[in-house]
Amino acid sequence: MSRIVIVTPKDNHCLEVVLDNGNNVIIDFTSRLHTVRFSMLSDKDYFNTVRTDGIFVRWNYHIEISLSEVFELARK
Repeated sequence: MSRIVIVTPKDNHCLEVVLDNGNNVIIDFTSRLHTVRFSMLSDKDYFNTVRTDGIFVRWNYHIEISLSEVFELARK
């Protein structure tokens, strides 16, 4: 199973996720900012606090996305 190496916040509430196999995924959160789960990400400063532990993408432990969910969100 791949691991997340780097997460980089981009303009317009997009997130780049780089995997240890060299692949990368871009997730656009724009259409999800009105949802209960992702509404906190509408604050650009908060969005930029994104981190990874290699398995999850996290925003201060308030919002957490697994690697499988990264792929799912990128497809939508």
